[in-house]
Amino acid sequence: MLIDQIVLAVGADDDPAIRRLLAHLARVADVAVLLRLRQRLYADVPA
Repeated sequence: MLIDQIVLAVGADDDPAIRRLLAHLARVADVAVLLRLRQRLYADVPA
């Protein structure tokens, strides 16, 4: 799933992958998906 890939890329500090995945997400996501990504990032990625 795209959200899982983004969370993994953020956790790995993989900037190129983050940019590529977010560009893809911007083309296909709706508000619910964006809110789910936000929730996952807050829950899964240490500050």
